[in-house]
Amino acid sequence: MQSILNIKYRLEDQAKSEFALAVAKHQEEVEKEAQMQLQKTGYELELKNRMLDKLDFREIAITKAGIRFMEDQIRKQKRVVAMANHEVEVAREKLSGLMIERKTQEKLRDNAFDRYKKEMSAEEMKEIDEIVSFRFNNQ
Repeated sequence: MQSILNIKYRLEDQAKSEFALAVAKHQEEVEKEAQMQLQKTGYELELKNRMLDKLDFREIAITKAGIRFMEDQIRKQKRVVAMANHEVEVAREKLSGLMIERKTQEKLRDNAFDRYKKEMSAEEMKEIDEIVSFRFNNQ
């Protein structure tokens, strides 16, 4: 029983590592998206300044193209973040399942140990009864 429980512990530790990696990847992707949002905001500010300055239509067009590009990149990054979030949820469910299995195995082991103790206690009581009856019969 203990060997099975040891395997459950190892599987749970592995699932914890996978979960931690998934969370770290998700956080990294969220930070990338935030950086892209900041870059887009910078382009928008630059566009506003260009519109207030002397009108250079070529520069304004380039800045608008940069904004559109960043919007497209942000949309793509949102999909990446959603996929990373899904991976976190899958890892969480796997970890949860393994934790339940480990707790079940621990409970089975404890119950088996309790049964063993009761059997040993009953056997000891039987031996004591036999010794007492033997002594009583010999007197």
